[in-house]
Amino acid sequence: MRFSVMILVPLLLLGGVELALRLAGFGYPTDFFLRTRIDGRDFYTANLKFGFRFFPPALARAPGVLRMPVNKPANAYRIFLLGESAAFGDPDPSYGVGRYLEVLLRDRYPGTKFDVECAAVTAINSHTILPIACECAKRDGDLWVIYMGNNEVIGPFGAGTVFGPKAPSLGFIKANLALKTTKIGQLMDATVQRLRRDPTLKTWGGMKMFKNNCLRYDDPNRQRVFDHLRDNLDDILRTGRNAGVPIILSTMAVNLKDCGPFGSLHRLQLDASQESAWDKAFQEGVSLESTGLYQQALAPYLKAAEVDPQFADLQFRIGSCHLALTNFAQARRDFELARDYDALAIRADTRINQIIKDAAARYEGKGVYFVDAAEIVAQNSPAGIPGNELFLEHVHLNFAGNYLLAKTLADQVAKLLPGSITTTKTGSWASAEFCDRRLALTIWDRFRIWEIIRHRIEEAPFSGESDHATLGRMHAAELEQ
Repeated sequence: MRFSVMILVPLLLLGGVELALRLAGFGYPTDFFLRTRIDGRDFYTANLKFGFRFFPPALARAPGVLRMPVNKPANAYRIFLLGESAAFGDPDPSYGVGRYLEVLLRDRYPGTKFDVECAAVTAINSHTILPIACECAKRDGDLWVIYMGNNEVIGPFGAGTVFGPKAPSLGFIKANLALKTTKIGQLMDATVQRLRRDPTLKTWGGMKMFKNNCLRYDDPNRQRVFDHLRDNLDDILRTGRNAGVPIILSTMAVNLKDCGPFGSLHRLQLDASQESAWDKAFQEGVSLESTGLYQQALAPYLKAAEVDPQFADLQFRIGSCHLALTNFAQARRDFELARDYDALAIRADTRINQIIKDAAARYEGKGVYFVDAAEIVAQNSPAGIPGNELFLEHVHLNFAGNYLLAKTLADQVAKLLPGSITTTKTGSWASAEFCDRRLALTIWDRFRIWEIIRHRIEEAPFSGESDHATLGRMHAAELEQ
């Protein structure tokens, strides 16, 4: 009896505090979708405070504009697009992959109203995408498209994050997020944020916020991040499967050729004599490469790689030399190593894409359909190496890139449509020019977006790339054109 009282009294007190906070209007809603009434009809809109549970409020990224009928029209086909900024369409979702996909499908199947609902948000990762997926499972979706993986290391609870604990256990993360669905949990979090008074967390600073959070390729915390991704992705796919929704799961395409690594660190246990020898060979290679002697530069570069191959900028320079010598297959492997060894991990690497491939293989025949966007983008790039032809900078696709990815996804969507949805058109998908007109994409919009990117690359971590000058000239040429 005494033991029951000891438990019951604190529970009643906590329940009373929770009720009082709710009645006082304290805190924020934690659902991604909020139900509202507009002109006599019920809609779901995006909760602009959804990110408060995952980020300090001043840094929380908000979802894009979304207005979705609660009761889906009879002729509608609803696609949820899940992911981060690359899926969102940064820097302007008006011309993101979701919009291109919507135009392609509506043009091919004019009798059906295709709605691609963008549930992607900038700066999030799988810890945030999982609860979004759980809500999407209840929102009458016909199909999910998942394009995620760039922010696993730097996003909430990542090993290189600035938003809170770094790579804690999955149990801690789930408990933390569950607690913040309560008003008491939100009060506790607000108190902690107030006590921290960290000036770096008062305003959003873009990617330069992460420049000091470099991690080696074999850092144990990075491995823990990959384990979390594997578990979260499995939960996301299981959620969709249980809801009976087919899922298109894609690897992540990133800029390899025209995006040098953002951070380079020497391997552990490199003694002073080894580092001196490495630096001597590296500087000799840089000197030769800078004068266009690419073949001669390879010898000292490869000598340095024998001492320490994990220095990301070294691999990037080796790749640049092989590219200049038209050894394209080797150049691609070098650029992939440069990305994998990048100490500031803001691009999905080989290990992340392998986790995605493995998940697709596990769920093959169970409602999950695989698209290898990384390979498709490579196949449509000069020399088979993704670069500025399809990217704005490191991971965000340009207009041509978003169209290519949308067309690739549309091919898969077409195979999954029910027989009741028929096309009145034959032949290939609508052209990029047609889609641009439907999206009201003008020369001014192109200039505006390239101007945003130009300002972005003038800051860290882009300003520290070894090929930053080349990148700056390319963006200046785009703006001039």
